[in-house]
Amino acid sequence: MTDNKLNKDEKQAELEKYRDLVLTTIDYYLDNQIMQIKTEDFDSAEHFKGIKSQTEEHFQKGRLTRLKQWFRDLTEMQVETGDLKFNKYLQEKTNYDIDIFKSFFHRVDKVIEKGKITTDNQFYDINKMVGQLCQSEPNDSEKIEKLNRLLSEYEQRKSR
Repeated sequence: MTDNKLNKDEKQAELEKYRDLVLTTIDYYLDNQIMQIKTEDFDSAEHFKGIKSQTEEHFQKGRLTRLKQWFRDLTEMQVETGDLKFNKYLQEKTNYDIDIFKSFFHRVDKVIEKGKITTDNQFYDINKMVGQLCQSEPNDSEKIEKLNRLLSEYEQRKSR
C-alpha cells in the first residue's frame, strides 16, 4: 500500500498509527536514562520535546511519508543494537502489532536462501545476526556455523 493508493480513512488510520509510533519511540528515549544527553550546547530531552511538537504538526498536515521516515530514523538504533525490549515496549504502549525487526530478519533469510553474501550491507546484517544468535539461549549452533561460513566466504572473495 503506497500513500497515494490509500483512501481517506486508511490514510487517517496510518497517520494516527505513525504519529503514535513516533511519539512512543520518543517517550522510550525520554524514559531511558542511558539515552539522555545534556551538554552546554545540547539537551536531548528538549530536542525530543521539539520533535514531539513537530510530529503533531506533521500529523495535522497529513504528512504520512514524513512520519514514516521519522519512525524509521528513530528506530534505527534499536534495530542496529537488537533492542528486543523496545519492540515489546512499542507493542504494549501502542497496541499495534508491529515488528521493527521484520525487515532485518527478512534480509537475513534472503541471504541464507541465496547461500551467498554479495554486499557489504548483507555482510553487516549477517554479522549482526551471528552476534545476536551467540547471545541468545538456547544457542542455535547450526545456524551460527552456516552464517559464519557465509561471512568467511565473503571475506575471502573481498580479499582477492
